[in-house]
Amino acid sequence: MELSRRQLGTLVGAALLAPHLPVRPATAAAAWKLMWSPEASVDGLRAFETIEDDRADSHPAGQPHIYAEGNNFRFNMHTVDRDTSTDRQRQEVTGNRTPSGYLQWLNGETWRLTYSMYIPSSLKATTTFTHIMQTKMPGTGTGPITVTSLRRVDGAQTIEHKIFEPNILVGRTDLVPLQNRWIDIEYEMKIGDGSAGSVRWVVRNGGTTVVDATKTGVDTFLGDRVRPKWGIYRSLGDTSGSLQDCHLLLTNMRAYKLVQATATRLEAENATISQGVVESNHTGYSGTGFVNTDNVAGAYVEWRHTAAAAGSATLTFRYANGTTTTRPVAIAVNGATTNVDFPATGAWSTWQSRSITVPLVAGANTIRATATTAGGCPNLDYLEVLA
Repeated sequence: MELSRRQLGTLVGAALLAPHLPVRPATAAAAWKLMWSPEASVDGLRAFETIEDDRADSHPAGQPHIYAEGNNFRFNMHTVDRDTSTDRQRQEVTGNRTPSGYLQWLNGETWRLTYSMYIPSSLKATTTFTHIMQTKMPGTGTGPITVTSLRRVDGAQTIEHKIFEPNILVGRTDLVPLQNRWIDIEYEMKIGDGSAGSVRWVVRNGGTTVVDATKTGVDTFLGDRVRPKWGIYRSLGDTSGSLQDCHLLLTNMRAYKLVQATATRLEAENATISQGVVESNHTGYSGTGFVNTDNVAGAYVEWRHTAAAAGSATLTFRYANGTTTTRPVAIAVNGATTNVDFPATGAWSTWQSRSITVPLVAGANTIRATATTAGGCPNLDYLEVLA
C-alpha cells in the first residue's frame, strides 16, 4: 500500500470475490519446457532408452556395472571389462525415457541438459579416448556428433567438449580440480544440418563457472534423430598408465526442450485480494486497474491458473514500488513458497517485472503473493504464466 492511504483491515469487497474473468493469451515466446526429470531412487534404469552394461558379457562377476545407488546413477568400470570390440571398454546408457515413451530430439529443435556429476580421481584422463557423455544418432556403427572426454593434453589431465567431426573444440579445462567433488553441467544443443547447429557447454564447480563455451555454425545432425549417452567409454590404447578400476556418478538429470510457449495474463484486479483494494490512480497499468495492498504483513493477492499439463512454468509479476525500499513477498505455488524481493521502481507509475520458475500441476493451481513485512506488497498489475 502507498503510505498515504488509510488501512482497510481485512475487509475485501464483494466485487473482488466475484468469479474470475476470462483471461487473454499474450504473445507466444520461446521458453524451456521440462521434458525429463528422472530420480534414480524411484525410476532406476527405466529412465533411459537403452542400457549397455557389459554387452560382451566379459565380466559377469562385476555385473551389474550400471545401477541406481541411492539417488545417483552409478557406472563402474573394471580393467578386465571388454566391449564387443575388445580394444575398448563401454558401460553406457542412452536416451531419455518417460512414462509416455522416448524423447525424440529432431532436426531444427533446441535441447538443454543439466546434471550433476562426480568424477573420482581413479577415473583419469587418457592419451586416447575416454568419453563420459556423447550425442549420437541411433544405430549400430554410427559415430558421435559431440563428445565430452577426459583427455591428456601435453601430459596434463583435462576435461573437454568437442564437435566430433571435424574435430572442433568447444571448451576445455583442467580435470584434477574437478575430481572428488560434485560438479554441475549445463549442455545446450541446437540440432541443425550443415552449419545450422550450435552447442553450448557449461561447467560449474560450486558457485564458480569454470567453462562457459559456445560454438555456432556447426553440424549437429547426422540423420533420423539425436540422443544423449552417458557413462564410461574408453580405449585400451592409453600409454600413460591411467587405466584402473573406477566409477562415475550422475544425479539431478534434467532435459528441457525449447518450445513456443504462450503466456497467460492474469490481471491482479480479478484475483482474490486480502487486505487491499483495486485502484487506477497511477498510469501505465494493464486491464482496468491494479492492486494496492495494505501496509501490513500478511496482505496477499491470489490467482488461480489451470495448466494443461504438469511441468515447469515461468511466473512474471508486473509491479510498481514507489518507495525507496525493497518490498519482500512470499510467492506460494500450491503451498510451496519462494521468497522474492521487489526493489523500488522510482515511482508508482513506473512498472517493472520480476520472474521465477516453478513447477505446476496439471489442472488447477493456486498462486499467492503475500507481503512478509509491514510495508505490504508492491502495487501489483498482473501475473503472466508462461508454460
